Amino acid sequence: MRDGEWRRSLGVLLLGGAVVWGVGCKKEQPQARAPVDAGAVAAAVADAGVPDAGPVAKVVKPLRFSDVVLKQDRIRLDVTYTLTNPGTAQGRGDACLALLDEKGVVVHVLRMGNIAVKGGTDDVFVDDLYVPESIWPQARTVLLYTAADRLCEHDDFGVTSEPLRLLPTGQPAPAGAPVPTRPKPLAAGELQLSDVRLAQPGGGTLYELTYTLKNVSARRINGSSCLQGYEGDADDFLLHASLGVFSLAPGAQETRTEEVDASDAKAWDRVSTLNLFVSEQLCFAADSKQSPSRLEFKKPDDVHSPDEDATGMDSSDAYEAEPAFPQEPPSSDEEDEESPESPGN
Repeated sequence: MRDGEWRRSLGVLLLGGAVVWGVGCKKEQPQARAPVDAGAVAAAVADAGVPDAGPVAKVVKPLRFSDVVLKQDRIRLDVTYTLTNPGTAQGRGDACLALLDEKGVVVHVLRMGNIAVKGGTDDVFVDDLYVPESIWPQARTVLLYTAADRLCEHDDFGVTSEPLRLLPTGQPAPAGAPVPTRPKPLAAGELQLSDVRLAQPGGGTLYELTYTLKNVSARRINGSSCLQGYEGDADDFLLHASLGVFSLAPGAQETRTEEVDASDAKAWDRVSTLNLFVSEQLCFAADSKQSPSRLEFKKPDDVHSPDEDATGMDSSDAYEAEPAFPQEPPSSDEEDEESPESPGN
């Protein structure tokens, strides 16, 4: 190649390289990025005919309580409240209310009801609750929270909601209130049962049990009083009854008289031994002989199955009642009027 041709070729190559470098490696200045609206993007994609990548992931955020109104009258508590869901996923579960003592220890837990709040919305709930008469006076603060279905007594307080702490009047609790805690399980020797008396006033279907509970521990004890009846030394009980719930502060003592609504009133004649015990679960599912606090006593001789009524039948006997006044048979004239006419007439 001649010198002139070589120089022209070299010039063409250098010029072409400069053009390629200028087009392919230009560094653009970064621009501020605006927040992306996931819903708008999805809509734009759909409008453009481009396949949607799928639904946007739901965001779970704790539910919030507000506008709470408490109205208490003896054993009734009316609660009105608003639940707000700041997330995009639906909030579901149970709304719960815990009564706390001066140390923040749970005195009693109430399930207010099942809730479902769609993401980005709020809803108002109204619940009527039963509070044992001896429980409410022990409450110093009230805690509202949500939990998984039927787990108000076991779920952590802040798992699915922002717990709201109030005074029993419904006003906000003061800052620095003790952290809410649940009492420890009952241990042997912490609770004493005594002075048991079983009666059947009038010999009818009413049975009453009087007994005394005493907390000899250094902590609060909550539980349910239960009764189970046995025949002799049998392992399986013939009847059971739930007596009521209680909460005792350290050193506290309480004498109670409870109506005994036995599961099988006919079994009273066969029962000879009864166990009064404390359980932290449902009485019918508990084993009295495994309870850390139990008192065994003999059934009084004057307690028996309910007396039968004057007819010699009890409520379980089924029979058809006779008419109060016998009905006269229809007269012959009435029979003639009601009978169909013969074909020949």
